[in-house]
Amino acid sequence: MRIITGAAGAAAVILTLTGATDGTNWAAALRQDAQAFHADIAANHPGVTDVANPQFAGQNDRELALAMRRADQTLDFAGYWFAMRAYAAAFDDGHLDFGGARDKKLPQLITRWPGFLTSFAYDGRQRVVTRATSSPLPLGAELIDCDGKTADALAAANVGEFSGRWFLAATRMQEGGRLFVDEGNPWVSRPATCTFQVGSRRTRVKLTWTPIGPAERDRQLARTFSRAAEPIGMRTLPDGTVWLTLSDFKADPQGPAAKALVPLIAHLTAAPEVLRDAPAIVLDLRGNHGGSSDWSRQLARLVWGKAAVDAVNLGSDGVEWRASRANIATLKEYAAALDASSTSSPEMRSWLRETITGMESALAAGKAMWSNVSAPEVSSSPAVPAPVIRRSVLMITDPGCGSACLDAADLWLALGAVHVGQETSADTIYMDARKDALPSGFGRAIVPMKVYRGRKRGSNVPLIPTYVFRDSLADTPRLERRVQAVIHEIRDRAS
Repeated sequence: MRIITGAAGAAAVILTLTGATDGTNWAAALRQDAQAFHADIAANHPGVTDVANPQFAGQNDRELALAMRRADQTLDFAGYWFAMRAYAAAFDDGHLDFGGARDKKLPQLITRWPGFLTSFAYDGRQRVVTRATSSPLPLGAELIDCDGKTADALAAANVGEFSGRWFLAATRMQEGGRLFVDEGNPWVSRPATCTFQVGSRRTRVKLTWTPIGPAERDRQLARTFSRAAEPIGMRTLPDGTVWLTLSDFKADPQGPAAKALVPLIAHLTAAPEVLRDAPAIVLDLRGNHGGSSDWSRQLARLVWGKAAVDAVNLGSDGVEWRASRANIATLKEYAAALDASSTSSPEMRSWLRETITGMESALAAGKAMWSNVSAPEVSSSPAVPAPVIRRSVLMITDPGCGSACLDAADLWLALGAVHVGQETSADTIYMDARKDALPSGFGRAIVPMKVYRGRKRGSNVPLIPTYVFRDSLADTPRLERRVQAVIHEIRDRAS
C-alpha cells in the first residue's frame, strides 16, 4: 500500500514566490542544507541499507561533496537553489526530492528568455511552441544545436541535470520547455547562438536574452506542456459509457481528493448497476500525480469485483521499511489523521497499524529494516486471469502519471483494462516519502521510507499504451471521440 508521495515538479514551486532575503549568506545556507539533506537520507532512506543497491550510500556521499564544492562558488539564491536541485536529481528518483519551504517566502529568481520557448514533441524533437511577436523564429522551428552542443545534449545538461530521470520521455516532455528559460543558474552555460531547421533551410540565430515577468513566464511555460486535470467525478456519455475522472489520489483525508473520491465511491457502492450495466467504462487518470494506492484498489473492486482484485499478483516479494524514529513518527502522524476521518478503508488502517508496530519492533531490536510480506499490495495467491466481462474498460494516462497513479495502472492493467493515451512517467522501488524542513528554512527534503521488492514493472520503467495518442490530451471533447473510436474497434474485433 502506497500512502505518501514525493513532490513532483518541485522546481516550479519557488518561481511564483517572492520575498526579501537581503543579507542571506547563500553559501552557508547551501552547506547547512546539503549536510542536513545528506543526514536525512542516511538516517531514513532504505537505499542506504539496501543490499540490492550497494552504490547508494556512496552516491549520497558524492553528491554532498559536489554540493560543498559548489558552496565555495555560491553567491546568490540561484546558486543555492540549483545546487540543491542537482543533489536530489542525481538519484533519478521522483520520490527523493528537494523543494521550497511551504511556510516561507523565497526570493524570486530573475528570469530571462530569448523571445521563444521550445518543447519536446512525442517524436523526441525540440520545436518552437511559443514566441514573442518580435522573435525571428516561427512556430515549429526545430532546434538542432547551440554553441556546438546538440539539442539533446544541451537539454540534458541545462535541464536534465536539475530535474533527474531525463531518460524518460515523460520527463523531457514535462520539463523540456525550461531549456530557454534563464533563471540565473550558475552551474550551466546559457546558450548564445543556436541553429534551427526552418522548413527546408537551417538558420543560425544569435540569442538576445531579455527579462520576462513571472506571470508572462508562467503563461509561456504552460504552452510547452499542456496537461488536463479536470475535477474528480463521473459523467455518462451519450452511448452510455461511464467516464470516471480520477485526476488526484492524494492521501490527505481532509484534502480535496478525499472529499471528492469518498462520495464518488459511496455512490458507486450504493448503485452497483451504474458500472455493471454500462456498455463501457473509462478510467481517466489525466492530471494524476499519485498519492494513495488505496483509492485505486477501492475503485477496482467496484469495477471488477473484490475477488478478482484480491487475487491479482503483481509479482511483489513484499516491502521493507527503514526502521528509524523519524519514519515511525511520520507514519504515526498519518495514522492519527486517518483515525480522525472516515475516508480510508479499514484495510488501510489495519495495514498502517501493523507497519508501525513492525517498525518499532525492528528498531528496538537494532535492525535497520523491517520486512512486511503481508502488505496489501502483495498477494500470496497465484496469478489468475481477470474475470471475463462484457463491457470494455479503458484507462487513460498522460506523461505525468507517477507514484500511486502507476500503482493504479499496474493493477487495472492486470485486471484487463485497455491502456490508451500517452506513455507514463516512472518511479523507482523506493516509495512513501517523508518531508522535512531543512535548517536554513528555505528548503525541504523529501525522502522515501520503504523499498518495494520484486515488482514486475521494475524500477523507473514507464507504461506504454496499447493505443498511443501522440498529440495533446488536454482537449477533452476530442479525447472522448478518440476513446469511443477505440471502444468501437474493440467491439468490432470481439464480434
